[in-house]
Amino acid sequence: MSAWSDAVFRASRVALVGASETAGKLGRLLMDNLMMDAAGRERAVFPVHPKASTICGLPAFPSVSAISGGVDLAVLAVRAAEAPTVIADCGHARVPAAIVISGGFAETGPEGCKLEAALLEQAIAGGVRLIGPNCFGVVDTLTGLNASISQAVPHPGGVSLVTQSGAYGMAALTRSREDGTGFAKIVALGNKADLDESDLLEELGRDEDTRVVALLLESIRRGRRFMEILAGVSARKPVVVLKTGKSRGAQRAAESHTAALSGDAALIDAALRQAGAHVVEDGLTLLDVADALVRQPMLRGRRVAIVTNSGGTGVELTDLLESRGLEVPKLSDRLQAAIRPALPAHGSSANPIDVTTDWARFPAMYGTAMEALLASGEVDAVVPVLLQRSALMPEVADRIAAAARAAARTNPSLPIHVCWVAPREAEDNRRRLIAAGVPCHPWPERAARALAGCRAAAPDVAPLPPRQVSGPSDQPASQGWLPAADVFALLAEAGLPVVPWRLGRNGDEARRAAEELGFPLVLKAERHGILHKTESGAVRLNVRDPAVVTEVVAEFEARFGPGPTLLQRQIGRGVELVIGARVDPQFGPMVLAGLGGIWAEAMADVALRLAPVSPDGAVAMLSSIRGRTLLTGLRGFPAVDIPAAATFIARVSQWFVATAGVAELDLNPVIAIGNELWIVDARARMAPEAADCPASDRSFFGSDQN
Repeated sequence: MSAWSDAVFRASRVALVGASETAGKLGRLLMDNLMMDAAGRERAVFPVHPKASTICGLPAFPSVSAISGGVDLAVLAVRAAEAPTVIADCGHARVPAAIVISGGFAETGPEGCKLEAALLEQAIAGGVRLIGPNCFGVVDTLTGLNASISQAVPHPGGVSLVTQSGAYGMAALTRSREDGTGFAKIVALGNKADLDESDLLEELGRDEDTRVVALLLESIRRGRRFMEILAGVSARKPVVVLKTGKSRGAQRAAESHTAALSGDAALIDAALRQAGAHVVEDGLTLLDVADALVRQPMLRGRRVAIVTNSGGTGVELTDLLESRGLEVPKLSDRLQAAIRPALPAHGSSANPIDVTTDWARFPAMYGTAMEALLASGEVDAVVPVLLQRSALMPEVADRIAAAARAAARTNPSLPIHVCWVAPREAEDNRRRLIAAGVPCHPWPERAARALAGCRAAAPDVAPLPPRQVSGPSDQPASQGWLPAADVFALLAEAGLPVVPWRLGRNGDEARRAAEELGFPLVLKAERHGILHKTESGAVRLNVRDPAVVTEVVAEFEARFGPGPTLLQRQIGRGVELVIGARVDPQFGPMVLAGLGGIWAEAMADVALRLAPVSPDGAVAMLSSIRGRTLLTGLRGFPAVDIPAAATFIARVSQWFVATAGVAELDLNPVIAIGNELWIVDARARMAPEAADCPASDRSFFGSDQN
């Protein structure tokens, strides 16, 4: 671990600035918390107060620098106006890290922003790493540190929670008491003046006590760097993420299909999934999934088996699981034959397995069904539904617990989750299951959300290579958008398959170009300000005669004024795709692919990824769109060669990442005919050099210096 994390989580000497003996004050609460955790441990607490000589029976000091022997960690509970001076004193005393609990900073407005800037300035000058300000604090259950405003700490365990919301620090305590969730560390980032989610995630990825990381984020700073760290950590341990505030308000005006279809919310969600995160939509599911992933393995497939004593609840759970992309498949005849003898005549072995209401046989039926399922190789998870009578029987809980223990030995990659629909009288049985490592989710909706959240793809975020290829040097006149001829030339130079084309500056040139290209042709009026040519009437299809070329050029000039005409060889019937890329200011280069042409706007059926993508990543993109069956050949359209299309998408993304100056690219449509793909229309926008790079990867301190 780094020096700052050692100072925070393994502090042996802690100073509390703003300590108090007065009951009800923040300084007294923190004093009690730090002293309680220090009892019986090798940790000394030093109260700091400008006037008091003793606080809570301990010698008090007027400043941190007055403490002989120094301290590892300073905790601040002072007025915001005093905090920069205190941090300056910590710098003089060579304190490696400080937790600023105090509020009154950037969250309050312009004056608070100035105070926060001053706080950070003093921290940088003195080499002090900051958590906060305006935060809940830090808890480490395994070392006993409670440098937070929580009056108690959760049970020790394998979940580490990083949150911008202090309320979730409190929620962790409730969760631990009610459901037995064990926490290793809880860190509330507050305003993130210095240390942020990337720093904490990187440290928790190395922390042996942390088995699952849970992140509740209101914002993501250093977005590309965060995703690269996330991909590295999620390859070793599960990371569950709830990103709030995914507003569409910042979405750009629809100058291109790429910009319109890759808004902030969609890109954040896609990037998190690409980096291997278990993405959830609410705080309850965040903790459900994190707890479940400590107790049971990750869900590695889609096939779920349900064992229930209520047919209706089993059907409800089936619907909920399948609405989240999971499957409840019919079991093979062989597997059903192994289960059926344990069931009554009116039971069902198909899936959901319905044991009906033969109460006396519940333990045997649940046990036999689960043992057969776990040994079958036909399913990726088993969900027993325990409803009323089955939940009230300790023998049923014991059989499920025994099956879970056996699965941990013989099939350790297959998770077991219980859907719990039971009265309070069954609470002892629920706790019995939880103690055996089996998560119990109240009601089908919560069970389906939790199990779906336990499934994640392997991380696939490639590091950004340097941008080596130069784009056009001349800045175009219209909002940074290049003329079509320049875009086609740029793409052709990159070796990408552009449909044969010519540019005619007048009718005579257009007619000669048409004879060179051959017929049939598509003609397009090239004018600044025409963003979508079809809607503007600036496109003519199926032109088959030189005389018609002259007529169309004259018509364009009459409608749009003098200007060039783009002539293109008309491509045969195929599937239209949209492939785009842009440089996001937070996450850097991203790529988009999906159904194009009119479908791009009508269905908005696209997949997003951080660029560059590999061909395998591009296959995953095409496989995820809703209209993927259109790629297989429907209603006379030729089937798309998916590997060829994926290779094309990967080439576009790699070229875009490497090409300096290009900020946005929109290829729509790209016509796919079997294994051939042709770029039919293309737009590209240039950007000043300063806007061409993703947000900085460096924190305020650069790379770790301490």
